[in-house]
Amino acid sequence: MNALRTTTARSTRRVAGIAALPLVASLALVGCSTAQSDGASSASSSSSSGSASGGATAASATSNDALRAAVATARDAVGSGTVISVEQEQNGTAYEVLVVTDDGTEHEVHTNEAGTAVSGSPRTETSDADDRAENERFTAAADLTVDDAVGRFEDLHAGTITELGLDDHLGKVVWEGDVRDASGTKHSVRLDAGTGKVVTDEVDTDD
Repeated sequence: MNALRTTTARSTRRVAGIAALPLVASLALVGCSTAQSDGASSASSSSSSGSASGGATAASATSNDALRAAVATARDAVGSGTVISVEQEQNGTAYEVLVVTDDGTEHEVHTNEAGTAVSGSPRTETSDADDRAENERFTAAADLTVDDAVGRFEDLHAGTITELGLDDHLGKVVWEGDVRDASGTKHSVRLDAGTGKVVTDEVDTDD
C-alpha cells in the first residue's frame, strides 16, 4: 500500500513537471524577445546619435565662414590693403592673416577661431626693398582677390580651406592653398591669380 502511494505521488509530480514545461518555455521566449527589442532600440538610438554627431562634424569641416570673417577682420584692423595670405594656426583655433598696404609693407594680424576679433595688435613686418617689390608684384598680378580665390577653391573641393596665399610658381603668381574635405583628404591647389584657371590640383599624401 505504501509502495503504491509512493508510486502514485511520483507519477503526479512527473505529470505536473511535464505540464509546466510549455509555460517555462513561453516565459523564456518572451524574455528573449524583450531583450532583443531593447537591444535593437538601444542600437537604433546609438546609431541616430552617431549620425547626428557625424553630420555636425561634416558640416563644421566644410564651412569657411570663419576664414572669410578673419579676412574681413584683418582688413579692418589694418585699415586698408590687400590680403595676400590667410591660414589656420594653433590647431584651427585661430587665424593668421597677412595684409599688404599700398607701399608694399606687410602687416600680420591674428584673429580668434571665429575670425571675428583680433588677438593682440596688428604687427608690421620689417620688409626690405626686395620684400616690398615682391609684395607689390603679387598684389598687382592678383586680379582674383582672396575672397574670389576662396570661392574657386570651394567650387573645386567641398571642405575646409586650411591655408591660402599668393606665391610664385614657375614664374607665375598663383593662389596656392590646401582644402581638407570631410573624409580628411587634403587637396593642394594652385590657381592662376590673374585668370583663376587651375594650375595644379593634387591630393596631398604627406599627412
